[in-house]
Amino acid sequence: MLRRRTSLLDRVRVAHGTSGAVTLLEVVGAAGVDVHLALGEAEAQVGDTLTTAIGAVTRALPATGASLLPDGSPGPGLAVGTVTAHSPEPRLDIETAAFAVRSDQDLLDHARLFGLEAATDRDHGHFPGISSRPLAIASARQSALARFHAEGFEAAALTAVEAVVGCAPTLPRPRYRARRAEVCFDRPFGFLIVHRTSRLVLAAGWVAEPETETP
Repeated sequence: MLRRRTSLLDRVRVAHGTSGAVTLLEVVGAAGVDVHLALGEAEAQVGDTLTTAIGAVTRALPATGASLLPDGSPGPGLAVGTVTAHSPEPRLDIETAAFAVRSDQDLLDHARLFGLEAATDRDHGHFPGISSRPLAIASARQSALARFHAEGFEAAALTAVEAVVGCAPTLPRPRYRARRAEVCFDRPFGFLIVHRTSRLVLAAGWVAEPETETP
């Protein structure tokens, strides 16, 4: 499991869709690209969870930050409350699984979907800007890798990095009341790669099984 602690409660938000609540965790990355993890209700369909998550990150659906959520369990995998603490500063504790998702597909299996149907017709020439000879697409494949681990996130040329915080030193008896939130992604969840300025979703996927640690 990967663990992190931050004072920014609203890195976690909750949105509601057709299959109930979805908890979203924003991991801020480099080069204007962020990663959003999405945990839906246990019985929700994958497509419903991802649809709600996409609506939230593109701001088509409202999402409420943890600082404004009620005490209790306002979203899947999320607990919010006020506790006795050593500091009045709010705190969000995050626990999630490392994962690696790989896919390889033949784009011509869905040529119409990807706009390749006409370009495969060998009776006509295509792409005159590339060659003076008539060209047609003979094959088109796509391989993708998305990997989330202790040093950051990798997906093609997109990278988001988060530091891992160590254990806190021993402190005196707590004397403050502070807002706390805990979120745990310990079952299948989705992820979105989002361009921060335009809110364009660059990639999306589903983690059915977390990456297992090898000795």
